[in-house]
Amino acid sequence: MRPGQVAVLAPPMLTALAAEIDHAGELCARLEELVARLAAAVEGEPRELALSEAQTLDVLTQHLASLATFMRGLSGQLTDARSMDADAVLGQVTLGDLAGRLRAVLYNVSQIPPPPEGAAGDLDLF
Repeated sequence: MRPGQVAVLAPPMLTALAAEIDHAGELCARLEELVARLAAAVEGEPRELALSEAQTLDVLTQHLASLATFMRGLSGQLTDARSMDADAVLGQVTLGDLAGRLRAVLYNVSQIPPPPEGAAGDLDLF
């Protein structure tokens, strides 16, 4: 495939990948609902484990949604412009750790400094 072909195919490919990730997120949300129902049906340690796993599934669902948003943002910029504002697209990623990893790849940075003390980040509820 020639570079021009890659440039033409990149936006629809990113959009298609975003749709697939959305679908995976929907399946994950269904699984999260099932685990929550199972948690309601048991007591003690199995309930605590099920609740913890339901929270893990929620984090995964959010992760997938953020990846899909990122891909759609890239696709839109590649379609509409000759240059890309990666920071604007990364600003749409709501999970701080994920945005940091994507920023490191986009800017070829081996390490991103940690966010300042007290800065907002990902929320883990347990």
